[in-house]
Amino acid sequence: MASLKGKSVLITGASSGIGAFLARDLVRRGARVGLLARRKDRLEALVEEIEGVGGQAAWAVADVTDTYALAGALSALNAELGGTDVIVANAGYGRPDPPHKFKPGAAIVMYDTNLFGMLRVIDWVLPRFLEAGKGHIVGVASVASYAGMTNSAAYCGSKAAMRVHLQSLRVSLASHGIAVTTICPGFIKSELTEKNKFPMPFIWETERAARYVGDAIERRRGEVVFPWQMRWLKQVLVRWLPVAVLEGVLRRGARRRGPR
Repeated sequence: MASLKGKSVLITGASSGIGAFLARDLVRRGARVGLLARRKDRLEALVEEIEGVGGQAAWAVADVTDTYALAGALSALNAELGGTDVIVANAGYGRPDPPHKFKPGAAIVMYDTNLFGMLRVIDWVLPRFLEAGKGHIVGVASVASYAGMTNSAAYCGSKAAMRVHLQSLRVSLASHGIAVTTICPGFIKSELTEKNKFPMPFIWETERAARYVGDAIERRRGEVVFPWQMRWLKQVLVRWLPVAVLEGVLRRGARRRGPR
């Protein structure tokens, strides 16, 4: 296990949810954290909280869809914390996209945040890690990346692209001393999931999920799926069921739920 004590970790999407709780968890492990998100007031409050318990944190405001603002914010955090050892591409969102509520361009916007937001982070950090011959890239995808779930085309698609991209980087960068971790959580309590009007089985508290992610980062694990029920369900649905059977199950679920 690689200790995070004294390491500098940059986190996008750090103003709430897993990002905010992960920042708290990593500080307890001895890391310095650079927090990036769009909401200045929440970032300031979180940094004040962390510094109040003796931790070291810095914040910067940027949207991961803005290439130049993002690069500038990451560079500022890097300078303030004296470098970057780990970077966590956590910013993202999801919402149901049933056909009767179709909006042209909505899927593109979600891909721009979830997938291309992560790629912009990697574009900034990878040259630095390659030059240093070390580093750790972490991307937060989803268990939904393993199948095209009902009414979730953009979310599942963007997360699937993230997961496969990170897998390729993991095997490509191993010989360069750079670790790549893919986080695939199931349902986690957050501002986003509070709006969901459908069942969310095996949902975890955010703090519990953040601790699990912190463990995965510290152990430099490859691909992590949790909770275990979702990991098992992923195996059943994706690896054992024929595609035609899986799609039949998903279609029946869509008919039962009806328009939303």
